[in-house]
Amino acid sequence: INGILVPFWMAKKQQQGVPLDQPCILQLDCWVIHRSIAFRTWLDVNHLGSIIVLSLPVQTGVAQPCDVGIQRSLKLAIKELQHKDIVSETLSQLTAGKTPDDLRLDVTKPTLRD
Repeated sequence: INGILVPFWMAKKQQQGVPLDQPCILQLDCWVIHRSIAFRTWLDVNHLGSIIVLSLPVQTGVAQPCDVGIQRSLKLAIKELQHKDIVSETLSQLTAGKTPDDLRLDVTKPTLRD
């Protein structure tokens, strides 16, 4: 929130010419951490009046049909491709003569990001 959202919001407020003290809306899902007393207290202590928190309902399948209809399929395809990539990389290392103890998957930032 402090490192990404607040600077982004401040830049957008300046760009749009609105008052810098105008509150912003933060829409969160129903994860336990987002509903926790510790998180909500932190928000109140650090951003009281500057961030309005709106929570999505628990029945996201009803409230967000794209989450079920489109994103579920996309997430499944990504998961399958990731699995295929890991298996392929592992098999190529084993074929090249590495032992299971010597296997190292590429977890560098460019690989994970792309």
